[in-house]
Amino acid sequence: MKLKTIKTILSHPLNQNNKISALVTFFTRGVIIRLHRHPIVYPFVENTSLVVEKGMSSAELQIYTGLYDLHEMFFLMHYLRPEDTFVDVGANVGVYTVLAAGVAGSKAISFEPIPSTYSKLLRNVVYNGLQDRVELLNMGVGDKEEQLVFSNSLDATNHVINTEENFQGATTKVSVNSLDHLLADKTVSFLKIDVEGFEANVINGAPNILNRSELKVIIMETNGLSDQYEFGQNYLHDKLLGLGFLPYSYDPFQRNLQKLTNTNPQNTIYLRDIDFVRNRIQTSRKINFRKQLI
Repeated sequence: MKLKTIKTILSHPLNQNNKISALVTFFTRGVIIRLHRHPIVYPFVENTSLVVEKGMSSAELQIYTGLYDLHEMFFLMHYLRPEDTFVDVGANVGVYTVLAAGVAGSKAISFEPIPSTYSKLLRNVVYNGLQDRVELLNMGVGDKEEQLVFSNSLDATNHVINTEENFQGATTKVSVNSLDHLLADKTVSFLKIDVEGFEANVINGAPNILNRSELKVIIMETNGLSDQYEFGQNYLHDKLLGLGFLPYSYDPFQRNLQKLTNTNPQNTIYLRDIDFVRNRIQTSRKINFRKQLI
């Protein structure tokens, strides 16, 4: 696992020209996190912070890389405005939520189904003083109201247990409902979905939200994990295309959007009303990150 993490850190775009420094950061901060008995507060982007402790692998990657999902996270910060509502499905400990509400200043509604992870999400929101802009829900999101069994010992890779999966670890039963039911009175501007393969179920439970013109951005995990469930990645991709969303990559340094012919191997930015989106990112303020204005 450590070798995989090192490879991830060294291949990250922000570390291409300073690999030695990145390795030093990894080993020194990694040792501190593992030896320290209490949570540690690390500076994040601009005036935000992340509270990190041993076992929080996704938050640790932010510390080691600066911004793990570099392109998607900068797109979020360049696009969102205070009048927007960002919906974070599968918020984990709140990295995207903190960027949306703490840096971009938007409203956020964040879903995290696993109680132990939800407590860390709440801690990050409270530490950053974002309670007035963030609504937190300790539940899952799917295509209908039900209870589902989730793994609860896999940190950022906790997921809905497939009926055909021979899972031997700890599990917990979680209440689940659809976005259309939960957000019927909300105007959603930006939707991020990272639910370890259950993305199509989330989309299938949101036909009303997806058809509203205010929703112009969906960032979704597209690493093939959805193929283990009823609706695979091809189904999901085709459904979004049918709704007018097209896949794009983003260069935050040039603020350039490039249309893709297919999905990215990890996350994909789906956009519609591209002229509106381009105007947003071209006219947004610069983000102060690592002593640079980006």
